[in-house]
Amino acid sequence: MPWIYFLIMVELVVVSWIDIKTKKISNLWFFFNIILSLSLHFLYPVEYSWQWATLIYPVGWIFAGFGLFVLGIMGAGDSKLLSSLFLVIPLTFQFKILENILYSTLVVGIVFLTIKIAKDFNKIKAYALSSHWQGLKESIRSSFSFAPVVLLAWILFGVEKWL
Repeated sequence: MPWIYFLIMVELVVVSWIDIKTKKISNLWFFFNIILSLSLHFLYPVEYSWQWATLIYPVGWIFAGFGLFVLGIMGAGDSKLLSSLFLVIPLTFQFKILENILYSTLVVGIVFLTIKIAKDFNKIKAYALSSHWQGLKESIRSSFSFAPVVLLAWILFGVEKWL
């Protein structure tokens, strides 16, 4: 079903653009994905069947996302978007998407951390040498929009699947 890939791609492009501009992801995307997943269940009952396994990744993201939100690592909108997005992704592809999201997050995080260290090297070095751990932590902490990372993972999935 290549059309569902492109539909999700369009959604992620729009959400990524909004996330970059506003640093917020509306709850409307969560509801959009819920309605879309219900529609897909009735249109394609084989690919979108009702089974407990279908809920593992969405429910897992709610719990993991809440923990990451409490730690200040991920926004609440990011967690809800990912949770509902996994309902739209057929069960057979959910693990691969999770794997791509983890890889994309790792790569983007390392790139941003490297840039941050290069940009503020002297300040970070001074904090490290003086054992000022709170200052060091605040200096290397980086916040970035997560929706583009999910978009990158989705693009990688498409490249692996169709190219």
